[in-house]
Amino acid sequence: MVFRPLVLLIGIGCIGQLRAQPLDTLFVRLRGLPVDSLEARERAATDPRMKMVAINRLTGQYAFLGRTEDCMKAAMRGLELAETTKNDTLLALAHFGIGVAFTRLSDVNGALRHFNIAFDGYQQIGDSMRMSLTCKETAIVYQQVGDIDGTLRYMRKAQAYGLGQGIHGRSMTILARCHMDRGDLDSALYYARLADVMKAPGTDPYGYAGYKLIMANVHAARGEGDVAEPYYKRALAVADSARTLDALIGGSAGYAKLLIGQGRAAEALDWARKGFSATDEVRLPVLMIKSTTALSEAFAANGMTDSALVYSRIAHAWRDSLTALQNRSQLQNQLFTQELKDREDAKAREEAKEERSRNIQFGIIALIVITLGIFLLVFSRTAVVGAKAIKNLSLIALLLFFEFINLLVHPFLGELTHHSPLLLLLCMAAIAGLLIPLHHRMEHWITNMLVSKNNRVRLEAARKTIEELEARPNNTNPS
Repeated sequence: MVFRPLVLLIGIGCIGQLRAQPLDTLFVRLRGLPVDSLEARERAATDPRMKMVAINRLTGQYAFLGRTEDCMKAAMRGLELAETTKNDTLLALAHFGIGVAFTRLSDVNGALRHFNIAFDGYQQIGDSMRMSLTCKETAIVYQQVGDIDGTLRYMRKAQAYGLGQGIHGRSMTILARCHMDRGDLDSALYYARLADVMKAPGTDPYGYAGYKLIMANVHAARGEGDVAEPYYKRALAVADSARTLDALIGGSAGYAKLLIGQGRAAEALDWARKGFSATDEVRLPVLMIKSTTALSEAFAANGMTDSALVYSRIAHAWRDSLTALQNRSQLQNQLFTQELKDREDAKAREEAKEERSRNIQFGIIALIVITLGIFLLVFSRTAVVGAKAIKNLSLIALLLFFEFINLLVHPFLGELTHHSPLLLLLCMAAIAGLLIPLHHRMEHWITNMLVSKNNRVRLEAARKTIEELEARPNNTNPS
């Protein structure tokens, strides 16, 4: 009941004129497609947006089917594709998919981190519907680790952003489970009734079965078996006909337990067997534990102790298998985390390289401007500039030149010195030791040229003044 909603909520797809259609339309059009069809869509897609929605849909499908490695790979493909497009919406979708993969790996920190990135992305583009969806999936992460307060906190946030038609019933189901786990059965019943909004299976038999099952479970927990039984029957009828196997297996186990409590052991055994037979198609450890435990209890209720012991041992074996699977998930989680870290490091190095390239270009421009300014002042025929101004300008040029050299050689020095601060400091000091004497020589040469030029300018100005005075007529009258 956790990952199937992801299939319906994460996935979005596209057919036809992709750019003209909103994501919600694409999501509806890809609903219900099997994995092989989605894989074919992804392979055939040439438009990045079309490929992205197919990948996002596949991520949810793989998560539901327990194909952890495929789920991780699909999420990584989505992130790689989104980063090439630099589209905010696709980036948010990609991080949402990464969060789903981490949820499947039971990595709370990884899931929360990427769900938060997705939420920030949706917030920037003003997509309140997907902000609500992200809060709901974050609540599921908290629910998986038994943090009811965290689950309720994020569900309240999801409600504040508005629960769309596609997630309202499932959100109410989460709230009903939270209150049932707390023992607050009145509140659990309240939210279960809000979830039970579908009067017929329609195009969403899984949702219908899920809503009926939460009503059945709440009433059973309240000791209202006569009320719970019709809900179990409706849910199981739809789950059986639509082959929504996790609902069929879980519902059969719950109904068998109710029947045992009512003393109807034979009926309980029939339903427990029906649920167990469905596990031939879905060999997920969690579902196997439910079905084998229910079958063991049903055999015990019928006095068939040998069979009860057999299936009890099978249930324990599946619990051990679940532990092994969790250990394997932890290993996959480490590999997935490392791959993401490598991608982030590579992206950071590329950004640093681009930043250094821009700084070098700015340094070249500044050096050219300062140098041209100095030489224009030195070689100008009319400008008179003091040696102090030249000294200040040359000092600025020296600092710019030093920084320019630092930008050029820093990556090579970093590799040569293994980024040792002491060695880098010594190398920079050596470069400065070479530049400063050169700067003094240049400054001395430029100052001498400037003094000579200033003297020439002043002499020329004095000569012109004398010539102008001599050229004036003598206005003094003879007496």
